[in-house]
Amino acid sequence: MKKMLVLLSLSLISVVAADEPIDSPMMMQESVSPQSVIPTAENPDVEAQVSGKYPEIQRQESLPLGAIQHAWDNASPGAGVYQVNFNPREIIRLVTREYMTTSVVFPPWEKIEAIFIGDESSYQVTKVKPNILLIRPNEFVGIDSNITAFGESGHAYSFYVRSEGYNSENVSDLTVYVRVAAPKYVKDKGQSLDLDATVAEKTDYLDAIIFDPANLDFSFSMSGNKSIAPERVFTDGTRTWFDYGKKMGSKTLPSIYLVVDGTDTPVNVTREGTKLVAQGVGSFTLKSGKKVTCVYPTDRKKY
Repeated sequence: MKKMLVLLSLSLISVVAADEPIDSPMMMQESVSPQSVIPTAENPDVEAQVSGKYPEIQRQESLPLGAIQHAWDNASPGAGVYQVNFNPREIIRLVTREYMTTSVVFPPWEKIEAIFIGDESSYQVTKVKPNILLIRPNEFVGIDSNITAFGESGHAYSFYVRSEGYNSENVSDLTVYVRVAAPKYVKDKGQSLDLDATVAEKTDYLDAIIFDPANLDFSFSMSGNKSIAPERVFTDGTRTWFDYGKKMGSKTLPSIYLVVDGTDTPVNVTREGTKLVAQGVGSFTLKSGKKVTCVYPTDRKKY
């Protein structure tokens, strides 16, 4: 009996040895219980994504912003379009709006050379074409300022701008057409001070103003920031000149306000060579950002 058991054991050992060693990698792998891995071909997510099917993400619904500007709900088709005739003795008043831009379109022959903003922190102005400006209020609303654009023709276009919030009941100016008659007058370059001596032809919006050098009054004083102050100031009793001389090209030109009853009031300003000409007389306030210069006649009782 023992002999038979020994023979049976030896037979089993020989069969195992013939097939594979006991400590072979295959035997060791079969003895370990690996984690179950699903073949790629059998993965349902892979098959779904190949077909363009992806699981839906559960998230909160998007809420409306509630910022529709209802001033436009019942506005007429022409609302927001403003046509204005340019008059050098008048200020063009504009209403701008939060989150919107205002386009100012000049005649095709006019080329805007320089732009000055009374408060650059409140408004930004972009020249998108030689005769088209884009005005946009910055982050603040409920404030106002002025913008002056100097044209190649010699015209100075003065704007009073006011910004309102998106919920304002007023319709703002989106497109402004400035109607200007083409220049029909010439300058007498032989005159001293480079000022207009005569107007050869009147336009339909400008009366001729005869210039007499004998009427000039240079009795003005200034106080404040010197960097925006002119070299000299003088008046003929109707207009006031601010002469910047050789510094005209290197200086940042300020916005000019006429002081009326203690209040800074926008005034139309034109440019003549190295001078800015305000259509008014009296005391003035010059502003450029936070820089301020006060200009006033020495004999204030005279004006």
